[in-house]
Amino acid sequence: MAIRGLSGGPLNAGFMRDVCNNTVRGLLAKCEVWCHSCWGNHAQQRMLSQVQSYGPALEEMANLDADVITFENCASGGIDLEGFGKHIKQQKVAIGVVDHHTLLVERPEELADMIRRALKHIPAERLVLTSDCGMGREGMTRRHAYYKMGSIVLGINMVRKERGLPEAECRAADMRYSLLSQ
Repeated sequence: MAIRGLSGGPLNAGFMRDVCNNTVRGLLAKCEVWCHSCWGNHAQQRMLSQVQSYGPALEEMANLDADVITFENCASGGIDLEGFGKHIKQQKVAIGVVDHHTLLVERPEELADMIRRALKHIPAERLVLTSDCGMGREGMTRRHAYYKMGSIVLGINMVRKERGLPEAECRAADMRYSLLSQ
C-alpha cells in the first residue's frame, strides 16, 4: 500500500504488515516462512507505466514475520538494491534476477552483474536469487523457464569463480544433455 502511495486510512502499510504477521503467527518455529511481494501484474503483463520502487514500504517490510522476503528486482533494473540492504537486516532477501515479463533469456553476464551489485548491499549469506515473480506466465514455455533458470546458475557460477568458491553443476548448459546434435 505504501508503495502505491496509499499510506493513509485504514489500509496502510502498518495494517498490511499486521495482517501478514497475524496470518503466519506460530509458523516461524515450524518452517521457513517466505513473504512474496510483487506488483500484481495480471497475466504477467507490465501494468504500470513507470518503474516502481519498494522504497516507501521497506521500513514496514523489515518488520514482517518472515524468514525470506522476495522482491521483483530485474524489471526495475535493481533500483532498490541499496534500500533492501539498508532496511532488511534480519530476513533473507530474495531478488529477481530474471524478468518473467519477457521470453528473452537473460545472458549469464547480465545476471552476474546484478549479483555483484546486490552483494555490495546484501551479505551473501542472506541473498537469495530467483525470478522476479515466477514463470507461470501465459505464453512462456517450460523451455524458456528452463533456460532462464540455467542462466541464473551460470551467472551465479561466474561470481562464485571470481570469489574462489565452487561452481554448481548446470545441466542446462552441459552439451551432454543437449537436444542438439553434436
